[in-house]
Amino acid sequence: MAEVTGRNPLAIRTRVLEEFEKVQAQIATNPELWRKLSFEAHKELCTVLGVNFIDYPEFEFWFSRFARGDFDLNYDKSFDPKTRSLTDLPLEIFKKIGENLEILDRLQLRIVCKDIRFQVDNWDPKVTKIFYCKGNNWRVCQTSRPELYWMGNFEQNRNNIFHPGFNRDPISFVMSVLKLPKLRLEELTIYEDDNWKKLIEELDESNRKLHVKKVFYPNGYDSSKIDLHFMIPGVLEEITLSNQTGREIYEIIESEQCQAAKMMYIESTIATSSFPLQALYNCPRFTLKLGGRPADGLKSKFLKRLMEYGKVQTCVLYVSKYRPEQSQILKYFNEPEATVPNFPSLRRYPIPETNEFYELEYVVEVDHYRRREEFVRLEKKQ
Repeated sequence: MAEVTGRNPLAIRTRVLEEFEKVQAQIATNPELWRKLSFEAHKELCTVLGVNFIDYPEFEFWFSRFARGDFDLNYDKSFDPKTRSLTDLPLEIFKKIGENLEILDRLQLRIVCKDIRFQVDNWDPKVTKIFYCKGNNWRVCQTSRPELYWMGNFEQNRNNIFHPGFNRDPISFVMSVLKLPKLRLEELTIYEDDNWKKLIEELDESNRKLHVKKVFYPNGYDSSKIDLHFMIPGVLEEITLSNQTGREIYEIIESEQCQAAKMMYIESTIATSSFPLQALYNCPRFTLKLGGRPADGLKSKFLKRLMEYGKVQTCVLYVSKYRPEQSQILKYFNEPEATVPNFPSLRRYPIPETNEFYELEYVVEVDHYRRREEFVRLEKKQ
């Protein structure tokens, strides 16, 4: 570190020596305190002589020499071996070291300086899943770490300080992970609350959108609460909405994320007669499970309306779940021109003025608990 321009170097070193002598006895008794005492002595000196009198690295260099018993004020630093920093490491070695760090250590390393932050931001964080319920109930999965990160990792210690120190608020850890540029989530589960809203607002302010393949909303929300805008359209493949009332469906379906998704899964205990089926006319790909009675007549009417609108690409509609009696929905699709020889469960409906057609298939599946599930798959084909 260069010395202060325009000042006598020997006089400056002499002043550092004077500050050292004030605490020399303390250092002799408690050698481990030398760095703390050095910092305090520098602060006191700058208070008296000004902040530009000597910078701390230069002050510490001479203070540490005196603490070792070397009092040569004419020592020439230019003969010292060049000090190398972490950033002097070859990038490939630095990257290999970083790949073995847990996400918490990476986040701590990231705040050291801009150069290191740039390197850390270009590493794969290896975080594949995040589960968020509320501010004190969340999980972050890093594939290179056997245990999940959770709120308990940040509980207060005996000194009433959150551990680790750089994350005073545990929720800030989640935000730090969400902001990592190379974050690639396989799954994101969201129980939305006010803290989650704040996270998304902060994410918006940084102009970041999340790279997420599958998102799960396990609880029913009002339409104003389910929001997909912070996820990259086209990357998001699956959207799962459980325990839904149906009111939130309208806005979601119009979003870029839903229109580009490979499938939206909707499950609700609401009966077919109460669920807003018309909201799905513009949904290109969806799977729907509803509660209540089978309602074959209503469901068949819904499927026919889907074909009339022509927007749906793939629809899987469950017609009977865990019921002993077989669904009679195919009786609503018995037009002779729609039947397919040798395939009694298939129907085909040409789409006017195109070379395409809708194929409707009735499927029965039995799970490993020997429970029957029946559904109709409607798919647009050429």
